[in-house]
Amino acid sequence: MLEAPWERLVRGLAGASFDPEAFAALAPDAAAAPGVFRALANRRLIVPDGTDEAAELRVLFADRSESSGQDPAGTSVGSWPVTRYGLPQRLASAAAADRGPGERVRVLLIGGCVTQFTEEPLHDLGHDLGLDVQTEHMWPAPSAELTRAITRSRPDVTVYQPGVQPFLTRLFDGAHTLDDEERARTLALMKNALTVAVRALAEALDGSLGVVHNFGPPALSPFGRFDFAEEFGLRRVVAELNAHIDHCVRRYANLMVVDEERLVARYGAPALFDDLVFPFGHHGGSVDPLDERPHQLPALGRALAGEYLACLGAHRAAGRIKLIVTDLDGTLWPGIAADDGFGWLDSDATSRWMHVGLHQALSVLKSRGVLLATSSKGDAHATLGVWGKAGSRLLLAPDDFVVHRITWEAKSAAIADICARLGFAPEQVLFLDDNPVERAEVAAALPGLHIADGPVHGFRELLLSHPALESGRRTQEAARRTETTRAMLRREELATDVDRDAFLRSLDVEVRVARADEEHLDRVAELFNRTNQFTTTAWRTTPEELRRVLAEPDARVYVAHVSDRFADYGMTGACLMRGGEVAAFALSCRVIGLDVAVPFLVAAVRDGSDGGSVRLAGLGGRIAVTDRNTPARELFLNTGFTADGGGGRYVLTDPGRLPELSALPVKVVSGTAAGPGAS
Repeated sequence: MLEAPWERLVRGLAGASFDPEAFAALAPDAAAAPGVFRALANRRLIVPDGTDEAAELRVLFADRSESSGQDPAGTSVGSWPVTRYGLPQRLASAAAADRGPGERVRVLLIGGCVTQFTEEPLHDLGHDLGLDVQTEHMWPAPSAELTRAITRSRPDVTVYQPGVQPFLTRLFDGAHTLDDEERARTLALMKNALTVAVRALAEALDGSLGVVHNFGPPALSPFGRFDFAEEFGLRRVVAELNAHIDHCVRRYANLMVVDEERLVARYGAPALFDDLVFPFGHHGGSVDPLDERPHQLPALGRALAGEYLACLGAHRAAGRIKLIVTDLDGTLWPGIAADDGFGWLDSDATSRWMHVGLHQALSVLKSRGVLLATSSKGDAHATLGVWGKAGSRLLLAPDDFVVHRITWEAKSAAIADICARLGFAPEQVLFLDDNPVERAEVAAALPGLHIADGPVHGFRELLLSHPALESGRRTQEAARRTETTRAMLRREELATDVDRDAFLRSLDVEVRVARADEEHLDRVAELFNRTNQFTTTAWRTTPEELRRVLAEPDARVYVAHVSDRFADYGMTGACLMRGGEVAAFALSCRVIGLDVAVPFLVAAVRDGSDGGSVRLAGLGGRIAVTDRNTPARELFLNTGFTADGGGGRYVLTDPGRLPELSALPVKVVSGTAAGPGAS
């Protein structure tokens, strides 16, 4: 639905040929015209000149024959309906105001009518995020048809919702008519079908992102309050189905789960699903009994659309936040610690639990590898002294933070210095502060820095739900990131005015270099994807792509496990040798100061040469210059390569110029790579 002035314009142009400029010239709001034009084109209400408009409308309001479980003649070959569902949306000019075209994101929705109801919210939420979301829906189909649809659409994200009719109706709606044995047998069949469906989806996607719905539990059970008394009550059935989906999805690094059960816990079953009014297995949005049209209310569609885009952001590591800088007094605890102490921990007040909840959220992010720092007005000695003595197991301690800046300087200056010390751009940092004046000062001085707005009690939800703070599957390397970063900062303090080689030898630096195995590919992909400073190519990849590359006869991936007397930094380097070149090289910023890049590269190319897959003479390499990879730009020159005609390409013309490992101030050990748990 369009506002009246826009409706008159669109109706007046029906059947006419026009372009965006002509549309804007006639529009009631020229500034909003490009956004409205694009929104109408995305929904296929404006079509290219020469298009069969009647055919385009048939495509819009009824799924393609190959996507609907029907044959071209319209004879049903499955149990799926042919109705095209959707929510009427008001396309307001304010909402459609132009932000530019945005990044195009293609979303393929495979599932029942529930997924169709996410299309309009996907357009709207995508617009808010600066994305140009294109959607296509198909009903679940056989594997071959699924593969054809994905190949044709080339989606950025594919949503798969296990269908209600084949999966849930018999077990949910017929539960009270089946005995335990029949319910167990039906549950086993559903699990088998889910295994086949998830495997087919993963194979069809070929590495792109897929998100799989699990099942939200019904608000009611046919067994009432005695559901627990049934061997296979609905609570157990849902739990086993969801655990099985987790098990199937876990096998594929490019699949994620859309957790309907968590959405129910967060928003409430009556707000999202309909089984308080409709049968258990219908599995739709909450209903208006006075509206006879097949419909859903918007809450479910918007919640799911938000999850789809959040999964895409988390999977891509788009705009990942690596550092949280927090104020202390009034934010991390109530009052002023240096004056009031930590007596608030002895109360049972709301504010006590709110601040403890914030500590817990930050602790969770620390375990994911997000670094924590403080920037607060006050006296550092007094504040850290009383904080260090608090000793509560519920609180973070000062050592959980990598840097403290407790001074009377402007917070923007303190945060800028923290970013410089840790090598982070403002776009990688989130700032928490209860004071809107401080937030405004930091925002004005550091554009691009993320700043949590609103009251402190909203910070916990932001920290635990924002996709930019989710780092994928957890590793021990991530859990140790605070410790290893603090060790890096201690090294830098010790290194002042000391002979470099002597300093490195005093650290007992050891680099263990080995060929990567299958079990290390998740961590290797993480290194290539997260590294922005010491990287030769800024190459982004996936474990699946690495697996395909390693199947090539001339490709090997090497990893470096680094330690010194301060810390074990884990698996912090990756090097891909491919086609007679150092195709990609990445080293974590936490070990840049240990000068391990050259020894790592020398050990990798020499091992490749001994194994016959790398010829040292003529070995090539390239530096793809980015705005942040200055530390890596001399890697090949320092390793004995020479520039090959400019353009960032280097070649090893004389293998004798490779440094001798024994002459370097770090110890290099060849051996097995650390397991994924120690990476």
